[in-house]
Amino acid sequence: MAEELTTISFHSSMSSIKGLENTCNENEINLNGKLKSLDIVVKPSGVKLTEAVFVDQNDDEGLGKLTIKKFTAADEPNAAFRGKAFILTQPVDVLVFRSST
Repeated sequence: MAEELTTISFHSSMSSIKGLENTCNENEINLNGKLKSLDIVVKPSGVKLTEAVFVDQNDDEGLGKLTIKKFTAADEPNAAFRGKAFILTQPVDVLVFRSST
């Protein structure tokens, strides 16, 4: 059975990585889905967006427990995944971590 995915776009004016983290945590809970990826998109009109893809879950265990940080090579091995996001209209490489507690 194919994964059920939901994609949400955030405007490039997201104020901070902490703001992105809070928004993604809220969306995980509201959608009952785990964040799978973050990527940047520039529409033909020039609008810059961060796209967040969530995978539907059968339960809510572990949802809303993300930490998102600016990318560093030292932290990458411990991350759930690496992504990109627009923060204050600038592209930023980020790492996403998931806490089990």
